Amino acid sequence: MDATEICPLTEEAIARLLTGRNIDATEPSTNGRRQSARWPFPGPVELWVPDEAGIDQHEMGTCLNLSLHGLGMLYDDPLDVGQELAIAVHQPEASFHGRAVVRHCTRNEAGYYIGMQFLFDET
Repeated sequence: MDATEICPLTEEAIARLLTGRNIDATEPSTNGRRQSARWPFPGPVELWVPDEAGIDQHEMGTCLNLSLHGLGMLYDDPLDVGQELAIAVHQPEASFHGRAVVRHCTRNEAGYYIGMQFLFDET
């Protein structure tokens, strides 16, 4: 992958990104909520969040960790669990665009910790 590359958010593209770095992952959770290990991947995440009128507003979050199936990020405002959003994840190797669904939203001292699951196209 090239740093100037903008790629569709696919399981294969995320797998290449994860295997391309030599960093330790945390194991999946034992309570069955998380399917795969997570790696620390700080970086910007762009979100298109619909407002009350249904018009997408461009917002920014901060990626904290990445897995094959989703990401954890910090964001200033709460998001509704189950909400689907267009996202773009930016890393030095490439940028990825696609869709994700909010799986959890927890308030913390920095704002909100948002867990998002990637929605991969079935094509």
